[in-house]
Amino acid sequence: MAVLLGPARPVVDPAPRRARAIPRAAGLALLGAAMLACGGDACDRAAPEPPPLPLEVELAGCGAVRAKGVCELPEDGTIRVWVRAPAQARAALALDGTPVAQGGAPVQGGVLTLVHAPDGARELEVTAEGAGARASFRARLIPSTAAPALKQAEALRRQGKLDEAAALLGALSSSPDPATRALATGKLARVDLARGRVEDAIPRFEEAIRSHRAEGRISDEFLDRFALSYALLYNGRRFTEAREALDALGPLEASHPEGRAMKQYYAALVSFETGDLRSALRQLDASAEGAERLGMRAHLRHVLQQRADVLQSLGRAGEARALLRELEASTPPDAPPCERASLLNDLGWNALHVAEAGGPIEDGRGALEQALALYGGPCPKPASKANALTNLALTALRARDAAGARARLDEARRAVPSPDARLALHWLDIEGRIALGRGDGAEALRIYERLARLAELSALAHGRYRAALGRGEALEALGRLDEADGAYAAAESTRGELGLLAPLGEGRGTFLGRFEESARLRVDLLLRRDPARALGAARRSRARALAALRWSHRLASLSAAERARWEGALAAYRRAREAFDAEGRQDWQLAADELERATAARQHRSQAIRAMLDEALAVLGRAEPEAADDGALPALGEGELMLVYHRVRDGWAGFAVTRAGVVAARRLAATSAAAPDGERPAATPAGELTAATPAGELTAATPAGELSAALLTPFRESIAAARRLRFVPSGALEQVDFHALPWSGAPLVAHAPVTYGMDLPGRSERAAPGAGGGALVVADPRGDLPAARREGEIVAAALAGQGLRVERLSGGAATHPSLRDALERPSLEVFHYAGHGAFAGRDGWGSSLRLAAGGELAVGDVLALQRAPARVVLSGCDTARTAPTAGDAGLGLGLAQAFLLAGAGSIIAAARPVDDAVAERMMAALYGGAGFATTDAGARLREAALAVMRAAPSSDWASFRALVP
Repeated sequence: MAVLLGPARPVVDPAPRRARAIPRAAGLALLGAAMLACGGDACDRAAPEPPPLPLEVELAGCGAVRAKGVCELPEDGTIRVWVRAPAQARAALALDGTPVAQGGAPVQGGVLTLVHAPDGARELEVTAEGAGARASFRARLIPSTAAPALKQAEALRRQGKLDEAAALLGALSSSPDPATRALATGKLARVDLARGRVEDAIPRFEEAIRSHRAEGRISDEFLDRFALSYALLYNGRRFTEAREALDALGPLEASHPEGRAMKQYYAALVSFETGDLRSALRQLDASAEGAERLGMRAHLRHVLQQRADVLQSLGRAGEARALLRELEASTPPDAPPCERASLLNDLGWNALHVAEAGGPIEDGRGALEQALALYGGPCPKPASKANALTNLALTALRARDAAGARARLDEARRAVPSPDARLALHWLDIEGRIALGRGDGAEALRIYERLARLAELSALAHGRYRAALGRGEALEALGRLDEADGAYAAAESTRGELGLLAPLGEGRGTFLGRFEESARLRVDLLLRRDPARALGAARRSRARALAALRWSHRLASLSAAERARWEGALAAYRRAREAFDAEGRQDWQLAADELERATAARQHRSQAIRAMLDEALAVLGRAEPEAADDGALPALGEGELMLVYHRVRDGWAGFAVTRAGVVAARRLAATSAAAPDGERPAATPAGELTAATPAGELTAATPAGELSAALLTPFRESIAAARRLRFVPSGALEQVDFHALPWSGAPLVAHAPVTYGMDLPGRSERAAPGAGGGALVVADPRGDLPAARREGEIVAAALAGQGLRVERLSGGAATHPSLRDALERPSLEVFHYAGHGAFAGRDGWGSSLRLAAGGELAVGDVLALQRAPARVVLSGCDTARTAPTAGDAGLGLGLAQAFLLAGAGSIIAAARPVDDAVAERMMAALYGGAGFATTDAGARLREAALAVMRAAPSSDWASFRALVP
């Protein structure tokens, strides 16, 4: 019988309100189990039988896996066995009853052992004994049954000798042995793919798969389904069918752990190509975990390199770089040349992205030169060689080496005389950058206008973005500022599409995206002319980032029917677009007048393809951001000051917004020469801007005094007059504790209440009603925070004293189903949580509130709520924490931000780990102080923070923030 491990027991952590990392429960179907037996009267008198001993065993390295636990041995007879048994149990391995020496490597709580099976070995047995129980697992071993000619045919195919391979396989496909016929048919399908005959390959794969299933050849079905899914995905853009080919393997996964790990990799490719990058990351992590557990080293390298590609597409270039460096160190010298070339090219490309995102400038030239040598020698791939040369041209541009960039560009053109549309567009972009670098705005404008026409012909949003951006820079260089503003606005509009399209192949994987540069340049341009319009452009840039957050969640949470609609509409668009691209493959060579005629002739089809894309995006409920771009001011309260920060050409710009108008300052930077309240020039309205000499980058790690001087002092008069402050930071500044920055000898919050706004379009802080409304208090769900349970009693009493109807969920009653049901009640207006908060996932999407019975309320659960309470207090570690974001308008997403997106009016939460005693003291002050009567989250938190500062000056009172829409 099969035994499944139960969930790991939670770790008791009585001090911080942070959930410790708990090892993931295996959740794997066990391949063996324990049975105890007794008979006669002894059974009546025996003590209760102990529970079955949990034993997990996974095999890898078989030449083939067949039904009923049969492993065909590989040529060298070596298989890998991973065993996990309870700590108190003794595990042992044996071949045909002869013990196998142990001493394998510890992996994921188990041990991975290499077992060398001699000729004639018939059975592998794994046993575990302990606590009066015994468990065992057996696998039958047989010699390989594959025909030697199959191996010969495969070698011919890999050498590119397709005709010889096909002749040999054709003879084998009429073999009397059904297994040989099926294997030969699957390999013939691969020959068809190599010849570009996709429609011939697909039915061959399907025939082979049916035969494998009938013959019980499990691993062969896995391999042919992987190849079929790959062909459907990349050669036919048949996304739903590619996914279905993998889903059919579900019932076989428990019998083939190695195949299960590989399946997650191919599923991630489907998710990646359909834009669901978050699912792709989860699937790649699962594949990497299985590969590590089973010693699948080559597969693990492929998985991690693909993960770096996904991270790069998400704008997380620094994380991708670290992963690629690890891969470089672990790749053996004898790895296949094309594998090494691909990794080296990715390292060089990543270095460009890291520098573009503001990270340390790292010259990737060496890695690219090595990749180039491999592509020109042992891995002859002209298109990949052209990619490496293009990346070298971009590297030269970053080093301000225009001559070097031109030389590499010319080499790339010689390597691929007839490039596809994407490559041709990137070459034009490089030419345009060279022209801009030498100050020739007129030539740059000519190049980018040609690029714009080619991009329209190719229906490539990425090309349209680069063309509009380059036109804006060229027009600005020529002094045609109104036209430059229009071009930047067009680039920003296209950027909305790129939020989804970049991961779908619109330029990902090889070249610099520069998707946020349009906002940076437009805000910078408008700052010199109209600060109110510059603010509108900055807010629209932020709204697009918020929309991307919504789309990312929406895509990852589509129902099966919605996903089928999305993939079908997307597939139709991609097939039409690729056919259109193929038709225009030589368009880049056309003269200007010929290009105009071609554009006019194909304009209708281009518009039809764009309409197909709109139909696909409609499945996600895609809509343009609502933030105004015409100078309209946000809704603010009387005496409220909103401070917005956004990247510009050189550093940061700041906007001080009141009901009366906008005051702006640009080129804000850290400068150790300025005192916190030094005499720096104040910002001025109506386009007259202050300019501090940039002396350093601004981050949360910058000393508080320098941050205050850079970010607050330019708006000294506005801040002094304000009765309430709302900060709207982005990018690196999201991590700054503005409320704790020094101001007039005290923290800023001592001057006025401080909130952090997401600037959600059309949203403002809403107050909860008084008597009659509902309140929910959740306290100490895991039963390990006594202070949280006391806090819950204090909060419940305070809310009841306000006339609210209070429901309490404490300890074991605070389960996921009970909390979810309570949160969606229409009467609920106040929600207070006191317990463990967990920040998880590399980007915070795995963050959660820990609940009873091992449950949790995750970010995705919050975003899926039909409604959210007006007032929320999350008294737990990391409940307002977000991951550091890359880019100008990057926005982090944590639990508090998710509640705001779901409709909450205000949140009080902690931006980092918080001590249990500090949390209890803050909440007692929050609910028992003079400010409790108001529903203004900033005012309430201010009173609590001042009270705690007076009582415990050294405590981390600043960890709590008030957040509003």
